[in-house]
Amino acid sequence: MQTPAECSDVRRMADGLPEPGYRIDLAVAGSLTAVQTDSVLWYLVMCSSPDIRIMCVTYESNGMAVGDRVIVKGGYRRLDANHVQLDPCLANRPEQ
Repeated sequence: MQTPAECSDVRRMADGLPEPGYRIDLAVAGSLTAVQTDSVLWYLVMCSSPDIRIMCVTYESNGMAVGDRVIVKGGYRRLDANHVQLDPCLANRPEQ
């Protein structure tokens, strides 16, 4: 079983990583800092500065709220020096 990264691990792992020509899957554990929807997709955000912010793009919130500890897993895409998007992404609580 693989262990998800923590927020504090992602910058060290991702800095200097070239954009590959293939999909990288990333799993991160942390507390949600924002939960928003546009009525079609849900955006679950975790990690805060100085760590890279992680946004999980998914179809359901599953009742998750700011402050909940979750594990997000999805296709890694570095947006800029401080932001990563996981899309598609699945989110669940660690006990599930």
